[in-house]
Amino acid sequence: MAEQLLPQALYLSNMRKAVKIRERTPEDIFKPTNGIIHHFKSMHRYTLEMFRTCQFCPQFREIIHKALIDRSIQASLESQKKLNWCREVRKLVALKTNGDGNCLMHAACQYMWGVQDTDLVLRKALFSTLKETDTRNFKFRWQLESLKSQEFVETGLCYDTRNWNDEWDNLIKMASTDTPAARSGLQYNSLEEIHIFVLCNILRRPIIVISDKMLRSLESGSNFAPLKVGGIYLPLHWPAQECYRYPIVLGYDSQHFVPLVTLKDSGPEIRAVPLVNRDRGRFEDLKIHFLTDPENEMKDKLLKEYLMVIEIPVQGWDHGTTHLINAAKLDEANLPKEINLVDDYFELVQHEYKKWQENNEQGRRGARAQNPVEPSTPQLSLMDVKCETPNCPFFMSVNTQPFCHECSERRQKSQNKLPKLNFKPGPDGLPGVALGASRGEAYEPSAWNPEEPAGGPHSAPPTAPSLFLFSETTAMKCRSPGCPFTLNVQHNGFCERCHSARQINANHTTDTTRHLDPGKCRACLQDVTRTFNGICSTCFKRTTAEPSSSLGSSLPPSCHQRSKSDPSQLIQSLSPHSCHRAGSDAPSGCLSQASRTPGDRTGTSKCRKAGCVYFGTPENKGFCTLCFIEYRENKRE
Repeated sequence: MAEQLLPQALYLSNMRKAVKIRERTPEDIFKPTNGIIHHFKSMHRYTLEMFRTCQFCPQFREIIHKALIDRSIQASLESQKKLNWCREVRKLVALKTNGDGNCLMHAACQYMWGVQDTDLVLRKALFSTLKETDTRNFKFRWQLESLKSQEFVETGLCYDTRNWNDEWDNLIKMASTDTPAARSGLQYNSLEEIHIFVLCNILRRPIIVISDKMLRSLESGSNFAPLKVGGIYLPLHWPAQECYRYPIVLGYDSQHFVPLVTLKDSGPEIRAVPLVNRDRGRFEDLKIHFLTDPENEMKDKLLKEYLMVIEIPVQGWDHGTTHLINAAKLDEANLPKEINLVDDYFELVQHEYKKWQENNEQGRRGARAQNPVEPSTPQLSLMDVKCETPNCPFFMSVNTQPFCHECSERRQKSQNKLPKLNFKPGPDGLPGVALGASRGEAYEPSAWNPEEPAGGPHSAPPTAPSLFLFSETTAMKCRSPGCPFTLNVQHNGFCERCHSARQINANHTTDTTRHLDPGKCRACLQDVTRTFNGICSTCFKRTTAEPSSSLGSSLPPSCHQRSKSDPSQLIQSLSPHSCHRAGSDAPSGCLSQASRTPGDRTGTSKCRKAGCVYFGTPENKGFCTLCFIEYRENKRE
């Protein structure tokens, strides 16, 4: 199954690249000894983008999403109108992350490099920064943020110095990597807003967290408590010119962080994330965390310094109104090839997609073999060629060509209603002439055998000329002229249908005349639309019009007939399986004209047609067989 073959994480597509990334990240961290915060030198500038999935069919697209995307968080944030509510910007997708308590670091790592923080590089950098560097500025910002929080304002809670120190020490311990027993049964302690702020300063890159504003019940959806994690975190401990201005975008729902990445070349939308929430009929700016009072008064200026802020026009709540909102431009994929895991995963997906298509095709063939009467989609067999029935407005089908579905059914019904024709050899030994048969009842081979194979698809329904036509591919066509199907190399260049038809024709050697190329005359080898016992009407009339003096002589140059024999020899050569043996070897009534003796012509006389050297019969009104056929055609014309 493709579901099992697709890796459940990007790094599983190329373990060598994943190891290379994990080797580079700790080497890229710079740890000053003068108390300056630990930080990355260059690797914090990388950004991951997901490949497009629209080129895959919906079923396989679902397999990809199931392997990589956290669809529960994606759906939750979208239903709350926190994610992908703005149509003017590119859609963001939530990648899966481990829920072991270190999901914040996993999400940030995946957004930049495509791997999770399994080696705890970011976690250790966070802990060492809080433990080994001067954190007074962080602590001061955290105290200001706490005093402004709802729990302090509404309850009147007051902390003394000891309380603040204990709380701060507890926050440092939460970032530790060797906690023996974390809260909530997780491997590591969950992190809070101050840890996000310290992390963005380690990365020297802004972090934007998209989250609901309330913690809700999973069952009833009722509010439990306010959520403060959502918003903008700026690396305020660094000058803006030393920071990377493209933010990391994370999603937070159900106490879990995920990276929100863009889709590569997904469309004309702007690669940006709105800096506002659309809620209750108005646009509300995302909160900027851990600002001092002076910074809060100049937050718009800070946003433009640390982010690439652009204005986007969006439709307002009132009809016909437009609002300009702020959005932060997002980075495009810039990972070097040697550590780009998305390219490897995409190649793997393409490989599995081909295998998945082959397996599905084999399954469909097996189903068709077990259920041959199941019709396929009729429109898929339409051709852009008109039906050959005169004045018919419909188009032929690949299964009923050269006729449309309606004409093909009408012809089959009329053929089924016709009585079986009694073939009586005339005195001239001409086989296969149906006495009393009208001109329209003469055998007329079609381009395709009207009897469809049992497992073949049904033909298309009647189709008006104004309908759009579904053209077949022109590459690797069958060797049969006019056949629209694709060849099979195992069938010597023929398609399945033509190969089966050729095998059937090869097995039925008792009536070679009916298995001739339906569009060629046996005498002149010209392409024609109708034949009479294997020859075209022109050759047929030539045989009856030749005088006896022309026997053994060459035909005039204007005649396209290639045979130089007399008419009886011509007909006999075109009917190799007719009874033309004389004597005891021949069945009764099957004597050829050449083998008849004058004694055999008792009760017969010369043909009624002037100049004809053959003998007529009472059954043919005194004509020989050839002249009788010509007489009957002229009479009907």
